[in-house]
This record gives sequence, structure tokens and C-alpha cells, in this order.
Amino acid sequence: MTKPKNQYLYHILGCLAFLLLPLTLSPRPPEEVGYFLSKPTQRDFVVNLLMLVFFYINYYILIPRVYFREKYLVYSLFLAVGFGLILFFPSFVTGNFSWQDHPGRMGGFNPHNGHFIPSRPVGSIFFEEVKHHIYLFAVVALFSILLQVNSRLLQAEKERLAAELAHLKAQIHPHFLFNTLNSIYALTIKKDDKAPDSIVKLSEFMRYLLKDANENEVFLDKEIGYITNYIDLQISRLRDSVNLNFEVNGTAKNQKIAPLLLFSFIENAFKHGVNPDEDSKIDIRIDIKNESVYLLVINKKVTIINKEYSTNIGLANTRERLHLFYANKHKLRIDNNTEFFKVELEIELI
Repeated sequence: MTKPKNQYLYHILGCLAFLLLPLTLSPRPPEEVGYFLSKPTQRDFVVNLLMLVFFYINYYILIPRVYFREKYLVYSLFLAVGFGLILFFPSFVTGNFSWQDHPGRMGGFNPHNGHFIPSRPVGSIFFEEVKHHIYLFAVVALFSILLQVNSRLLQAEKERLAAELAHLKAQIHPHFLFNTLNSIYALTIKKDDKAPDSIVKLSEFMRYLLKDANENEVFLDKEIGYITNYIDLQISRLRDSVNLNFEVNGTAKNQKIAPLLLFSFIENAFKHGVNPDEDSKIDIRIDIKNESVYLLVINKKVTIINKEYSTNIGLANTRERLHLFYANKHKLRIDNNTEFFKVELEIELI
């Protein structure tokens, strides 16, 4: 995910590049005397500065508070005012008035080539000098609207996924909690020394699910600790019902990850890979590197006992979350054959 400081840097660089457009795209030669201080160049610079001001006002104020509230007439009036200021205000600031007497306005005889130059109306001269400003204003207005619409769509997608993630956690609570409490109860009846440890793990599991998983990102070591607690509780509950191999390679430092992404695939393996009456087998491996994390989950397919228990998010929603939070920064490979279900996921965390 893009960090805010990088976004500010991109904004600054973009604004500087936009302000330099009059110098880089001007038809006048740079060797011209007084090129940088000429009135046309100054006016173009002021125009681009006003364009930037209009872009941010339009993006952060007019579009959210006027356009999206369907006040189209009011929004059109604001556009007209902005358009007028951008066309005429720079001329007053720089003193470059195209509608006053102009060398090419009155026409006359050209002594260099012997041709007669016809007279030109003031309006045509003014239009030629500002027509590129008109096109640029339209592009800026449309671009700011498209950015806001895209931002709204992304925000709506995040809110939808957050709601579905809340449903997932609510779905985990009753089913897993009920079975785990039954297992802990059985351990206490037998006075098994594992009972206190299971209670602690369940407490940490629920704390993570109710608190930390509500954040956009969590520390990777917390996510793995949460997964480890979940697997330990499953082992305590299932005992010899499943042949489980779980390993974590590497050490998590300060990396962060979106919560419950890795867990979704692991939980799916227990949901579809455990049946006490069949040969159940699950392999889970997590490799931690400085800039990425790799997850491998393989479960043998068995007959699902409780078909009513299924997460609302599912693998399709997990794919959407990966695309939303780690677009072009993850690789997901799923092999779904008749005997095994295999997931390989690699996420760039930097």
C-alpha cells in the first residue's frame, strides 16, 4: 500500500512538472532575449498556477460537496467562475492584454516578403493565445472528477470488504468457540496440564479477532502468532484426527500485513480437510523474508461433515482483498484437483 509520505512527494513533483509546462512546451525559442521574463511566459505560468489551485479546490471541495450531491447547476456556476478567472485574471496580473492593440491586429504590408497581412479582430488574437488554456481547463476538470469517482469506488470496495470481514469474524466466533470450549472442558475433566495453556491461547485468539483484526494493517508477527494459536487450538481439539505439519521459517520484524489474509486459506484447509473418519492431512508452511511473506497450504480433500459451516468471505473475497491491498504485489496460485487443494501465496510487504 502506498505510504502517505510518498503520496505527498508525488503531488509535489507533479505540481512542479505542471508549472514548468509553459517553459518546456512554449513555441518561442529559449534563446530569445527576455524569454523567461516575457509577459506571455509569465501569463502561462500564472494560468498553470491557477489550474493547480482549481484542481485541488475542485477535487477536495466542489466535487464531494456539490457535484456528488447532484447540485449540478451550482457546480456549473463554480466551473464558469473558475474558467473566467483562469482566462482573464492572469492577463491583469502580468499586464498582457490580448484585446488591446496588437502588432498583427491592424494588418498592413510586410516589407520582408512583399505580402499584405490582413487585419485580424481582437477576439481571434485572444482566442489563439488562450485556446490551449481552454483545453487544459477541460482536461483538469474532467481528470479531477474521474479521480474522485475512482476514489469513491475504491472506498466503497474497502467498506464492502470490511463488512464482509466482520461477517467472517462473526462466523468464526460461535462455531470455533463452541468446539474449542468443549475441548478445553474435556481437558479440565481429565485434569490435563494443557487446559490452562489452551485457555490462554483462546483468550489471545479472541483478543486478536476482536481488536487487532479491525485495523487495516497489523504487524506480521501478530498475524503469525494468531495463526499459531489457532492451529494449536485445532490440534488440541482434533487430537489424532488429522496429520498436521506446520512450520514457520524466518523471523518477522516490523513488517505489516492486512489482517486475516493468510488465515483465510489456513481456515479453509481445516474446513475442507478434516474428517475423523478419513485419512486427513494438512501441510502449512510460512516463509518470512525481509520484503515478503510466502504461504503454502496443502490439504487432502475429505467428506465435509458440517456443510452449514462456511465463511461469508470465502476464497473469492480473499482474492478481492489481495487485489485491493496488494495490487501487482502478490502472486496467488491455487491447484484444485480431485485429491488435494493447494494454495501458494507470496505477498510483497514493502
